[in-house]
Amino acid sequence: MLHELIKEIQAIAQTGLHYTKDDYDRERYQRLHEIALELFADLSTTDVSQIEKFFFPENGYATPKVDLRACVVRNNQVLLVRERSDDKWTLPGGWADQNESPIEGIIREVKEESGFEVKIRSLYAVRDRDRHDYTPKYPVSLYKLFFTAEVIGGSAATTLETSDARFFSVDALPTLSEARVLSEDIVLGLKAYQENQQPTVYCD
Repeated sequence: MLHELIKEIQAIAQTGLHYTKDDYDRERYQRLHEIALELFADLSTTDVSQIEKFFFPENGYATPKVDLRACVVRNNQVLLVRERSDDKWTLPGGWADQNESPIEGIIREVKEESGFEVKIRSLYAVRDRDRHDYTPKYPVSLYKLFFTAEVIGGSAATTLETSDARFFSVDALPTLSEARVLSEDIVLGLKAYQENQQPTVYCD
């Protein structure tokens, strides 16, 4: 697929810019980077500057980005937050940050996006975004880590990124932000929580 070729071009350009010592090669790799931006802009109808800001900020060897999501369960319902960017709903979460373990990161993200304090129970899924039906496609590789969690404090709150936070039955889900989450992620999370009532020990 075209977006996969664009990702490969960008990865080659980013890695080449990091390692090359030759000025002529640097010019070539820089041009490959620009081509990747232009191709994805045409593919997604998004401005080149926005693509560069949000998707191609890294230097060095190209590796996948990591997205953290939490399936927070209370009374057999799942916590969702409504994103201001598209007015659709998702499991709370976001990009993994430097100097944070995945557990620390997802606990922070849930608090920031929903107002709830949570305790993580287990990691229930690791997904390669491109191998599932998330839309739209991104010009970088992305791994999604999904955790089960339970509420231990806090209350529903709105933020700069989210306009609502509520618990839903998996049989009555609202319109989902499918760039971030699929209904199958939510159903799988609830099932994992229900089948594993004791906290799980895992790497952090």
